[in-house]
Amino acid sequence: MLDKSAKALIFVCMILASAACAVGEKKPPAASVPTPSAEVSPYYYYTQSHLVKKQGDIERAIEFLGQAVARDEDSVFLKTELARLYIQHNDYNQALKVMEDIVEQDPTNVASITLLAGIYATLNQHPEAIEAYEKALELDPESERIYLLLGSEYVKSKKPETALALYEKLTDMHPESFSGFYHLGAIAASMKKYDLAEKAFARCLELKPDYENTLFELANVYEATESHDQVLETYIKILDNKPDNIKAAVGLGQYYLKLGQGAGAEKVFDELKLRSRSNPLVVKQIALIYLDQKYYSEAAETFELLLEQSPDNPEIHYFLGMAFEGLKQTEKAIDAYERVPETSSYHRSALVHLSFLLQERGDREEAVDKMNKALEEDPDEPEAYLFLGALYEEMGSYLEAVDALKKGLLLQPGHIRLLFRLGVVYDKVGDKDACINEMKTIIDIDPTHAEALNYLGYTYAEQGTNLEEAETLILRAMEFKPNDGYITDSLGWVYFKQGKFDKAVDFLEEAVRLVPDDRTILEHLADAYAMAGRYDEALMHYEKALEKAENDRGPIEEKITATKKKLNKNN
Repeated sequence: MLDKSAKALIFVCMILASAACAVGEKKPPAASVPTPSAEVSPYYYYTQSHLVKKQGDIERAIEFLGQAVARDEDSVFLKTELARLYIQHNDYNQALKVMEDIVEQDPTNVASITLLAGIYATLNQHPEAIEAYEKALELDPESERIYLLLGSEYVKSKKPETALALYEKLTDMHPESFSGFYHLGAIAASMKKYDLAEKAFARCLELKPDYENTLFELANVYEATESHDQVLETYIKILDNKPDNIKAAVGLGQYYLKLGQGAGAEKVFDELKLRSRSNPLVVKQIALIYLDQKYYSEAAETFELLLEQSPDNPEIHYFLGMAFEGLKQTEKAIDAYERVPETSSYHRSALVHLSFLLQERGDREEAVDKMNKALEEDPDEPEAYLFLGALYEEMGSYLEAVDALKKGLLLQPGHIRLLFRLGVVYDKVGDKDACINEMKTIIDIDPTHAEALNYLGYTYAEQGTNLEEAETLILRAMEFKPNDGYITDSLGWVYFKQGKFDKAVDFLEEAVRLVPDDRTILEHLADAYAMAGRYDEALMHYEKALEKAENDRGPIEEKITATKKKLNKNN
């Protein structure tokens, strides 16, 4: 049954249609229509709004419809049409005001409440959207659409359990609801309820066999549960239905690589490359997958194939460099990186890689030059200053190392690794106070930093000061790294400095067991044996330490001579 407003609309439309037919010509545009008197029906304005909307003038359509609403404030139909025009004009706030008025006027109108909820959702007012959808569902408890919309809001509001329960209720009520089962599977998978997700997606496939999106979701579930055979079978099923599905071919090949089945991946990718020779983006994706999975030979071969088509492509040269780097083919990697031009967005990263490779090759000065050039392009990267400082430190250029590390700390004052490296460099130049300050700063920032705790404790031990504090610091370090040979050595050395030689021997023996080939630890143990009067063992470990000494052998040789004298004297 039509309400009064709808009957009036039909009547006006019939009159206008009859007039147009009688005259036999098109109506003039709304702009040429004279302003009517106040007595004119609101549906005259509705009609004018409809006409200018068809001409694409949404703003004037809103004006006309606003006048219609002003003349019939009780018409839910006119107000709803006005709200829809505001939505079309992306003016959701105005649409919201209109719809809130409508719902207040008629709080049982499910369509109005649902539209209001949708506007709330668009404005990211999710609690209000949920409240409105829940009200609509109370009024229409079997609406599949409202269930789905409400479930989406629960997901956005991080209420997965509530969404899951809602989708389960929906699928119980509507066992033929493909969307219900699909969303149930998705939320279950996100919650790692993989059995439920698998069942839901299986039902989706019963309702829509071979639906690709469901198969991809199912493949993800199988991958999460490490059901390797099912993952492969699912991708193969997609490809059986649609052999040119690139996403499935890439997924299948990538999973073969993940399983270490290079031959299977190579077959899939070779076929895909043959089909996609005219699409270099697909071939590049294959090469990047090889690179990501550390199949460097295959990656290099594929990138070289791409270079045949685009020999000057800087991106391909860059990734080819990474493949050669993975293959430990240093010279080829350097050549590839050097082909990345300064104009490329990959140039700075290429310089960083070059710096690492040149450092490994022993060309430290050239490595420093490349890193400085990288910093000229982007001076705001703390990690680059860390590596530059390490390069200078390796070269023995400690002042330059300090300068580089401090520049990095200006960018990120609390950068732990920069602070630690700076402390080590201060130690190497003999500035113990500065070293201690840096280590204390690190411990203030991170009281669990085992390396800083150990370094500070060992520094005190070397100085022979604050030995009780040194012991406390190193014991704390051992809590966080209990089986670290270097920390164990530090604790043994503290006990040595405290004159507790037998206790020192116990910890230093354990340190040698953990790190058997370190010259310093072997020498510490030998010193402890000597002070404990165990000269045979001391001599044996001094000789082992001498074998590991590449330079500065004199002090150990003197200790060996002194220990031999004590042995001869005792014998």
